[in-house]
Amino acid sequence: MTQQTQAIENYTADRPVKDATEDRFQRYNFSKRIAETIISRKSRESIVFGLFGAWGEGKSSVLNFIDEELAKDDTVIRINLNPWRYSDEETLLMNFFNKVASALDKQLKTKMEKVGGLVKKYGSSGRIFGFDFSGIGQAVSETKLEEFKERVDEFLNESSNKIVIVVDDIDRLDKQEIYTLFRLVKLTADFSNTTYILSFDEAMVAAAIGERFGAGDKNSGFSFLEKIIQIPLTIPKAQPEALKKFCFDMVNNAIDAAEITLTEKEVQRFVYQFSTNILPRLNTPRLAVRFGNSLSFSLPLLKGEANMVDLMLVEALKIFYPDHYQFIKGNADYFVGSYEHFGIGNDHQKIADIKAHFDLLGKNLNKIDRANSLDLISNLFPNLDTVYGNFHFSEENKDDWYRAKRIVAAQYFDRYFSYAVIEGDISDVEFDLLLKKLDDCTPEEIEKEIRDIIVRSGTGSLIQKFRTHESSLNWNAGQTISKALCLITDLLSNTGGMLGYGFDTQAGQAAIFIYQILKNNKAQDIFEFAKELMLYPKDFAFAYNLNNWFRVGDRQEDKLFKLEQYQELAKILTERALAEAGEESIFYKFPDQIHYLISTWRERDSDGLDAYVKAYLDKSNDNVIDLLKSLVPVQSAGGTSGEFKTDISKNQYDYILSYFGQHDLYNRLLLNFTVEELESEAPYWIDMTDQVFTPLNMARQFHKWHKKGIAEANSEG
Repeated sequence: MTQQTQAIENYTADRPVKDATEDRFQRYNFSKRIAETIISRKSRESIVFGLFGAWGEGKSSVLNFIDEELAKDDTVIRINLNPWRYSDEETLLMNFFNKVASALDKQLKTKMEKVGGLVKKYGSSGRIFGFDFSGIGQAVSETKLEEFKERVDEFLNESSNKIVIVVDDIDRLDKQEIYTLFRLVKLTADFSNTTYILSFDEAMVAAAIGERFGAGDKNSGFSFLEKIIQIPLTIPKAQPEALKKFCFDMVNNAIDAAEITLTEKEVQRFVYQFSTNILPRLNTPRLAVRFGNSLSFSLPLLKGEANMVDLMLVEALKIFYPDHYQFIKGNADYFVGSYEHFGIGNDHQKIADIKAHFDLLGKNLNKIDRANSLDLISNLFPNLDTVYGNFHFSEENKDDWYRAKRIVAAQYFDRYFSYAVIEGDISDVEFDLLLKKLDDCTPEEIEKEIRDIIVRSGTGSLIQKFRTHESSLNWNAGQTISKALCLITDLLSNTGGMLGYGFDTQAGQAAIFIYQILKNNKAQDIFEFAKELMLYPKDFAFAYNLNNWFRVGDRQEDKLFKLEQYQELAKILTERALAEAGEESIFYKFPDQIHYLISTWRERDSDGLDAYVKAYLDKSNDNVIDLLKSLVPVQSAGGTSGEFKTDISKNQYDYILSYFGQHDLYNRLLLNFTVEELESEAPYWIDMTDQVFTPLNMARQFHKWHKKGIAEANSEG
């Protein structure tokens, strides 16, 4: 049997129970007492019982229990009238009398010897109650009705039978239908040996019919009901503990059907929140059934995709505080957004707004329910502590919320209302399956899995999910996923980072993730793995990014490796750069990484760097332009405009000369530009104008600093 089929079968119909074995709220004895009163009653005058209770409180179940007891006495003729089935007054009256006639005819055939006088007077049994009641709505007090009453009374007198007429769900009728029903009862209330049991919400019906009588208010309605109902009875209240057990049974059934296992801590959280903030609102079995069915629907849909306790509490909010639920659903920013004002202090206007909304939502709640609703919502959304003070002392932060799939995490909020993984997001079930494969699969196999996931969702969410697990992965799994990420660098965006640094880009976050894997496993041989990672990524820029993160730390004790190990990593990366550059050069091929490459090369092998540069510059006169251009700083344009080359400032000029001979570079520059070209215009400065980078302007800037340096040297000499 599939999980979905099990969940469907677990739904509980909101139907009344029928026998004593199903009595969970100790109402059978109450019902039995009513039946015994009717059966043992000696007076032949008709009487009307009123069975009062709110919607969903169990009135229909009590009526079933009464019927169960009445059925044990064959002198009782039981008639159930469902007023919902009749669209107008005439139809209601006609069907009522037909039901009575049909029930009496059936009883008559079994008791011919007791009612011989009646048969002799009116003819065969089939004709005694065979009236045509069409048109009775226009003349309910005329001959047909009186004659029918006379025959009913004679039958009941001769047979010693009792009629019990039960009418349920009166409070679901409209005002006119309710009035018509009570008019019918009043017209027929003088039948001998007849008992009416009318079941409804007393306050609701009084309000509906009150406008027709007296002052036209609810009190007038109550006065009218007092004239109709001789024995008013209120359904016994379901005790809170019984309702709680009934509801928890429904919850357990839903959890078991969905095959969900909760930890002790999760159970404790749910039970506390439910008992404290929901149970006071649980006043009818119907609410428990609705909540149980709501869980039976939602839990299988979001199993593994959301926090199960949060989901259960959100569903409780929907059933027991529906207005609050709708408000949260339509106003995500109040519940997952920040209450800081531009990062400085609190946003007092936003705080005032949310308080005003909650005041309005709690307008029709009592003081306890208002407090309970806020406590429940604050438990679901701990960031509301800023609004109402620290209700819940917890060390959890946004990363913890995200890792736990809490509704307060912006990435998960919509799931709790859509009951689905939003398009573009990643299924947590699928992601968890991927994590389980890390110990047994190769990086290439995991790469394929990742690419399949990204096709259906996106890269950013996947990296974020990996980052939430970086502290929990074992060393073997960490190595596998790190290598797999190195193989998908073509899918990782490296642009759009904050202030142009790239830390929060997809590639940047993937590099940080791998760095954290190494940092969390220092007891392992992480250096050998780091060396492997200098060559494993398909993209050189990503290997360089990893190298950058491996060097994080202000103090040696904070760093991953020793100085000689960092030099070895730099050598591996430089040799890779040389191999990939081939006939081009590292200056042309890797301008974004050139500063690191030449600085580390100079540290470990100054002669080797000089020989490489000389050979490169000797190869072509214009190579000096590519070399200088690679050393010009870049600046972020902001937005989507990317980066652009800027200027050779005096500091940058001095930096260049610290690596390369001043006169050698200048002389080679003159092989591309004449002194006249360099001095025909003054250089402009890109970071101070809206001009764009050109090789000629770069050469003019270099020429300017070169001349100034010579002049200063001559003046000192």
